[in-house]
Amino acid sequence: MRIQVITRWQARALGAFLSRILLAGLMIIGLAAGSWQLIRAGRQVLAGSSAWLPTPLLEGMLREGLPSLALQGGEPLQKTPGAAISTALQVLASPLVVLPGQDGAPSLLTTEEEYVLPEPPVDESPPPPPAEMESPSAKNPLVAIYNTHNAESYQPSEGSAKFPGKNGGVSQVAATLADTLSKEYGIPVVRSTTIHDYPDFTRSYANSEKTLKRMLAANPSVLVALDIHRDAGIPEPPVTEIDNQKVARVLIIVGSDARLEHPNWRQNEAFARQLAKKMDELYPGLCLGVRVQEGRYNQHLLPRALLLEFGSDNNTLGEAERSARLVARVVAEVIKDIRKENPAR
Repeated sequence: MRIQVITRWQARALGAFLSRILLAGLMIIGLAAGSWQLIRAGRQVLAGSSAWLPTPLLEGMLREGLPSLALQGGEPLQKTPGAAISTALQVLASPLVVLPGQDGAPSLLTTEEEYVLPEPPVDESPPPPPAEMESPSAKNPLVAIYNTHNAESYQPSEGSAKFPGKNGGVSQVAATLADTLSKEYGIPVVRSTTIHDYPDFTRSYANSEKTLKRMLAANPSVLVALDIHRDAGIPEPPVTEIDNQKVARVLIIVGSDARLEHPNWRQNEAFARQLAKKMDELYPGLCLGVRVQEGRYNQHLLPRALLLEFGSDNNTLGEAERSARLVARVVAEVIKDIRKENPAR
């Protein structure tokens, strides 16, 4: 029988090897036991009982991973593990959470400054009933007049800057413009009193687009479409004096193609500048100028469609109506020029 002598170095190496095997075995057993505890904890939460996982760990996970959804109103999570896991499950199940790889998940983040709120899409639902449309002042109207923001009013005269769900002061200004055009200058007009900004203000232009489409379809003779508004947020009312009377000044708004397709917006701009030039000739100081903005404002429907702002919310209704009578003459003169250039119209 042969006896092999183990040196001290070999004994140490063997001990170290056995220690590693023992440690690995303990780790495997620990992981298996921990996994079983997690499974049991999940079952307990789903069953409505308390969980084994510590609450601080779950709070940290929610705060770091989903801070804006995990904490509502700045209140801390409930101090029970079950409630914490339930909150996590509710947050992850929320339709507001889009995980990477899901359909519709954005590939890049957009900063608030870069984000542009799109105009609401126009659906295919039928427009408001024709009963809300005023009859044309005569056959073959040349001007279509409407209000996208019907509630806009003149606070000094009406006691409020807006009357939600009703036709405010701007509707009266639109009526004055229409009456003056038809009765004093012989320009036939079709005007809509349909309310577009209530109950959902964000759909105002989507609603008024349907109205204007209907007006143009029923009256192909229309040359000019005017959306009547008033400005707001101006410390001093934009007012000037013409023929010894105070009148609200008028700002002409032109929409562009910055947000939505509008390839012919320059035609609207050219008409706006033609109108502003005539206004300056007849009534210097009445026009505040032409402003090009990013919205489309239904102006893609007609090459001579404009948005006119008669004063501000701190003008009086009388000032705005006097301004409308002056603008009626301006529009009548411009239409005469257009018909001279194109006798067929």
